[in-house]
Amino acid sequence: MDDAGATVLVVGAGPAGGATAIACARAGLDVLVLEKSAQWPRHKPCGDALTPRAVRALDRLGVTPCPGWHRVDGLAGYGADERAHVYRWPSGVDDLPAAAYVVPRAQADAAVVAAAQQAGARLETGAGVRRLLFDGRGRACGVELADGRTLRADVVVDASGPSSRLGEQVGLPRRQGFPMGVAVRSYLRTAPGCGPDPSLLHSWLALQGADGVRLPGYGWIFPLGDGLFNVGVGQLSTSASFRRTDYRALLQRFVASLPPGWGMSWVGEPRPARGCGDAGLVAEATATPVISGAALPMGFDRAVAYRRGVLLVGDAAGLVNPFNGEGVSYALESGLLAGRAIAQAADAPGGWGGAASERALQGYHHALADALRGYYRLGRGFTRLIAHDAVMRAGLRWVLPHPVPMAPVNRLMANLLAETGGGPTDRVVRGLQLLARAV
Repeated sequence: MDDAGATVLVVGAGPAGGATAIACARAGLDVLVLEKSAQWPRHKPCGDALTPRAVRALDRLGVTPCPGWHRVDGLAGYGADERAHVYRWPSGVDDLPAAAYVVPRAQADAAVVAAAQQAGARLETGAGVRRLLFDGRGRACGVELADGRTLRADVVVDASGPSSRLGEQVGLPRRQGFPMGVAVRSYLRTAPGCGPDPSLLHSWLALQGADGVRLPGYGWIFPLGDGLFNVGVGQLSTSASFRRTDYRALLQRFVASLPPGWGMSWVGEPRPARGCGDAGLVAEATATPVISGAALPMGFDRAVAYRRGVLLVGDAAGLVNPFNGEGVSYALESGLLAGRAIAQAADAPGGWGGAASERALQGYHHALADALRGYYRLGRGFTRLIAHDAVMRAGLRWVLPHPVPMAPVNRLMANLLAETGGGPTDRVVRGLQLLARAV
């Protein structure tokens, strides 16, 4: 059965898909978002942190954090012991806010998609996509759903995350040799009045495997308020043990290594006590850890982000930050760039598929590359560097505890840098990015 579809089909209702839908719908385009999960909002394995860069992207999309989202004001890094080295978010850097939030992805994604719906986009849940449809010129013209229906479109946006298969169907496989991460997380609650500082993200950089060998990755504890924490571990593919690691066991060992005085106990997936307001989260105690995880495709691992009527955004384009494993910021930013390119293509003379329209859509890839290619090349070098134990030991001893070197390193890793102007750190990093792009 052939259904009408829409001008723009967005496959996936995560931050990348929601951001694309907002930009397209506000430009007056007919947008249909397809979400494979029948439940909405749905749980999503993630660290749940919205960094200052993500908060800025939400602001640019016109999405306001809900009152119940838990605010954090900086990062505490830990080396080989329990001493916290605290670094607050920088202030006065472009329009980056000196604030971040921790909120379950189910709520964050729902807020972004709700903004898209308010702008006129439609959402269809339980709509898994099986494959692309192509016209006589080999250009994507819609999708076939898992239930056999077909939906027509002028443009398809692949926002289906790390498991994306649509890129391969237009000749854009993931490039070999790019870093990949694996992360797993669960939720725990501390005893009343105990636990780490709830105003900070907490990152353990001396993560160890079962054999005691240090891993290139980190463990995290991110507060959601009222003693509830998202706790997880992640490791890079540059580790020799990457494919041999039991990540569930790694997380459980990490939790067991935390201070016993915190009184941490496992709970299930949190849900809002009441809507998006300030009523907090409810999470039921569980004897068995509820652990979920995901792959993290890093460093822009597609040759290009647009081809033959299909735009790749977010994790589908491999846009996870190689420095810290964060992907929501770049999902939102790429969705906004994709939406702008689609709106320009819609207004181009000659109609969809014409030369002017194709140039506008190709402009999405160039805008993305201009914004991220140099930074991600530096990040890919970083992932290779920290695979060496001597480098990790030196960093934990000589950089992490000392504010003078660590403050700019922290800004670099979180990409909290001025796009123009700024201080010495901003200028040096921009210079390095230009060099990296030229290589």
